[in-house]
Amino acid sequence: MKLRYKISIWVALALAGSLLWGGSVWLWLAGICAGKFLIRLLLTIVLAIAAYILAYALIIGTILWVLIS
Repeated sequence: MKLRYKISIWVALALAGSLLWGGSVWLWLAGICAGKFLIRLLLTIVLAIAAYILAYALIIGTILWVLIS
């Protein structure tokens, strides 16, 4: 999707939130951008933790497999 369309969607969401629940459009836009950043950050952390656990599970499984056989 083009950047122009993405920006217009975010501005429309901010404008709708501002009209429905009050507040500044800029505050809503900043909140949407901050929320989007936080969600991406949390998903990145969860993915890193999952990769960390899987890597150690693979190492421990390999060691056990070598020891058993």
